[in-house]
Amino acid sequence: MNMNKKILPALLLAVCCWAGASAQQVAVKTNLLYWAAATPNVGAEVAVGKHSTLGFSANYNPWTIGSDNKIQHWFIRPEYRYWVTEKYTRLFFGVHAIGGKFEVGGFKLPFIGDKVFKGLQTNYYKGSFVGAGISIGYQFYVSPHWNLELSAGAGLARLSYHAEPVSGPKRSSYVDSKRFLPIPTEIGVTFVYLFNSKK
Repeated sequence: MNMNKKILPALLLAVCCWAGASAQQVAVKTNLLYWAAATPNVGAEVAVGKHSTLGFSANYNPWTIGSDNKIQHWFIRPEYRYWVTEKYTRLFFGVHAIGGKFEVGGFKLPFIGDKVFKGLQTNYYKGSFVGAGISIGYQFYVSPHWNLELSAGAGLARLSYHAEPVSGPKRSSYVDSKRFLPIPTEIGVTFVYLFNSKK
């Protein structure tokens, strides 16, 4: 994932520049739950109508925990939202695409165990995914320029990956494995900053 160290920071910068340059009512945001999981993230959203917005978010986690545990990944998520009351206000429903890459392994997931990836504790799984989903959320007014957003989403993704042992020869033990998997596509407690006050 070396190339991603250059691509993702540039992508995050592009999101911020797009947000600042738009003449429409624009919001930038960051998800506190992703930060709690050591995943830097940023998003931008632009109004395209009284009840509609288009958004884009990028997330990046480059870390290795200890000597073996990896949760490295990045993903992007473009989204259309329909706001029941008015843009950036209260209840919304969304549809989105999602895609990215991952390299995870060297640990056992609580509750899930080996149900998704067999041998996660002894293997690194490297691959990519692409999918789509739906979301629901609610924005709370905090001040003329700040909102707090709660959101959740789910969808279906196509995973393409292979596995390498954590220790020993670095050879693929599963080559070109592909599968469709229902996944959570969004869970958020998000700070939202509005460039043009809506109040």
